[in-house]
Amino acid sequence: MTGQKILLISRHDYRTGWRAGRHFLADAFRDLGAAVQFFSVGFSALSMVSDDHRKNLFGRANAWQTVDGIDCYLWRSPVHPFGRGLGKFEGLTDTLFRWWIRSACKALDDAARDADLIVVESGISAALIGRIRRSAPNSKIIYFVADLLETIGAHTFISKQLYRDRQAIDSIVVVARAMAPHFQDFGCPVYFVPHGVSKADFDGISASPYETGRNVATVGSMLFDASFFDVAADAFPDVHFHLIGTPGIEGTFNNVTEYGRMPFRDTLPYLKHANAGVAPYRQRADAAYLADSSLKLMQYEYLRLPAICPVFAVGNKINRHGYEPGDPDSIVSAMTAALGSTFTDEASGVLDWKDVANHLLCLDQDQPLIKS
Repeated sequence: MTGQKILLISRHDYRTGWRAGRHFLADAFRDLGAAVQFFSVGFSALSMVSDDHRKNLFGRANAWQTVDGIDCYLWRSPVHPFGRGLGKFEGLTDTLFRWWIRSACKALDDAARDADLIVVESGISAALIGRIRRSAPNSKIIYFVADLLETIGAHTFISKQLYRDRQAIDSIVVVARAMAPHFQDFGCPVYFVPHGVSKADFDGISASPYETGRNVATVGSMLFDASFFDVAADAFPDVHFHLIGTPGIEGTFNNVTEYGRMPFRDTLPYLKHANAGVAPYRQRADAAYLADSSLKLMQYEYLRLPAICPVFAVGNKINRHGYEPGDPDSIVSAMTAALGSTFTDEASGVLDWKDVANHLLCLDQDQPLIKS
């Protein structure tokens, strides 16, 4: 694949310290010899009054910059629509979405036109698929579904626009089998390719950051249910809870430490040396796909760490201990089970991100869950 031009389109930016699946995927394509461009969208002056983690890139927006062999671009438009739903006011932003899709961005159009493969992630990026196809009639476009739009509370305009533009998509890739039926009527093949882990990063993890006692860790903010820790921290005063990159919790507990965001590799000792890992997801529509797609649960598995998560995210994994969100008794039971267990070996399907990248490059060789 040396020499292939690959364009990744995401709300995230490669240059932030916050690492998610699309960052690892970009690294994997680069390491396989591709020329990779990472294009970040959904950013404007409005972002400066929000919690957008790209704010420190404001002055570097609307210009290409190469970082670690990846060409990066943050599109800063005069204004941009909100990616999240706004309840009864959602209709007010439909016009803004339409304007944004058509607004000038030569860098996006040129990058799409030159790309051999374009990977568009779920979220606000999905609204641009029709525009991307008009700029890139000969490129292969994959809609990469890391999360269902309904589950993350995306603005309804995005899903409607995605469906209108469905003929622009060559293939849909879902990271959980349970997602596939949502794309039954799109008229293109739907493939299952799970997330991976950056296995090289997990080799040679440094010494434990913990001093003594039992430690439970969690990383990330998606569907974060702070109420889990109100129960668990109170019920297990001898356990220290380490919250990395999560929204703040309301309660004050001597056995809870909130670290904020930190570089990905710096999080790994906290996970590797913990007694258990938590994936404290809120209950949302169709969230059961997280049993397949949860990156943090996949990392816990690779690190041989007992996991605590809602029942809907357990799936068929014997090292996950499930609880019902909002049910204190079941939270205590899951915590007790996880802390009292050792990791049980089972067949693991955890891929390296290079495996994921190779699957995306050779989808025609895979068997789709849904045929076109």
